[in-house]
Amino acid sequence: MPEPELPMLPDGTTLRWQYLEQGKYSAITIFAEVQNGRIQFQGEPRSPSGATRDFDKLIRGDDGYAWDYPWQEWEWYTGEEWVPIKTLRDE
Repeated sequence: MPEPELPMLPDGTTLRWQYLEQGKYSAITIFAEVQNGRIQFQGEPRSPSGATRDFDKLIRGDDGYAWDYPWQEWEWYTGEEWVPIKTLRDE
C-alpha cells in the first residue's frame, strides 16, 4: 500500500531523494516520478521506502540496503521549490 502522501501528488510529479551521508555518496541525487500514487522505478511501481531500498542497492551494490535513509526524505518539486513529501500530511 502506498504511503498516504503520494496519491496526493498528480501523476508526472518529479521526486528526488538525496543521500544523507558524507563521502563518495554525498553528491548522489535520485530523481523519479509519481505514477498512480506510487514511485516508478525501472517500469515498476514502488513505495517511497521500496524505491529508496532499490536505488540504494543499485548504487551501492551488495552494501546498499538504505536502512539509514528514511523514505520521508523524498521531496517533490512544486514548480518553484523542493518540498519534503512528509509535509503533505499537514496540508
